[in-house]
Amino acid sequence: MIDKEKIKIYARYAVYAVFFGALIAVGFDMAMRIITKTRRAVVTPDVTGMNIAAAMDALQKKGLLADKEKESSSDETIPAGSVVRQNPVAGAVVRTGRKVRLTLSEGGNLIYVPDICGRTLPEAEILLTRAGLAVGNVTGLYSDEVKIDRIIMQEPLPGGIVKPATMIDIAKSKGPASLMGFLVMPYYVGKSSSEASLSLNEMGFEIAETEEMINNNIAPGTIIKQEPAPGDMLSKDSFIKFFISQLSREENVQRTVYIYWEVPQDIKERDVKIIVKDAVSRRTVYEKAEQPGKKISLEVEVIGEAYAIFHLDGTPVARKDI
Repeated sequence: MIDKEKIKIYARYAVYAVFFGALIAVGFDMAMRIITKTRRAVVTPDVTGMNIAAAMDALQKKGLLADKEKESSSDETIPAGSVVRQNPVAGAVVRTGRKVRLTLSEGGNLIYVPDICGRTLPEAEILLTRAGLAVGNVTGLYSDEVKIDRIIMQEPLPGGIVKPATMIDIAKSKGPASLMGFLVMPYYVGKSSSEASLSLNEMGFEIAETEEMINNNIAPGTIIKQEPAPGDMLSKDSFIKFFISQLSREENVQRTVYIYWEVPQDIKERDVKIIVKDAVSRRTVYEKAEQPGKKISLEVEVIGEAYAIFHLDGTPVARKDI
């Protein structure tokens, strides 16, 4: 016969086992909830090409840490001290507090041009000297928008990559032309011909002539040279001519490209946006909330060289040539 006392003992142990098992499960679940709340998932931003200070700031905003590699990498296209590689890569889903290892470029003897517009000439000289550059030609232009003696324009433009000791040409404001009782030619380089035409019409002038110039690095329709020069006096007989950028025949070809991308694995739905930039425009081609792991396939028409930028929740996380 079965011993009733033993059965009672076994039953008691079974109840204890179930109770402690449930207690452990609840404790594990609570611990995971606490960890999940305190260390949320984030997407690593793309910091390649940034200087180390900017990269650290971008990572810190995401709750991540920067870990600079001891060894650097030679790269002729990225100035020394800027990020050439990162691990995890941009777009990876990680927990806050994660270290992102950054490999810096040794540079190819290149420097980023600082933005000196809006500053005085002494301030600009200090910034350029610190960057290893120098002040080039300094000219004056009348301006109704920029205060007198403040810099209106610079060449090369801010963010450009140049060699050390490059001379940066500067144009500073001579104050409002309207106060002098005459009209001067505004600075239109870099603007569209339609924008310039509207501005001139408001001043009582019209574009007399335009001429196309091949330039594959600037969007078609952009003014790359003007006559009269910026700051020259205008009269009712002034002959205004613009030189407008146009793509070469090879770069002006329209083509169909295919974009493939997979939404990174995560714990929630993400807002996905895909922006395409080609030789003509910058436009959004995809914008939708998607589940983690969603495979996106698009067919897009582009002109010339093009690339796609992928955004998650409003943050750019990847770039791909197409």
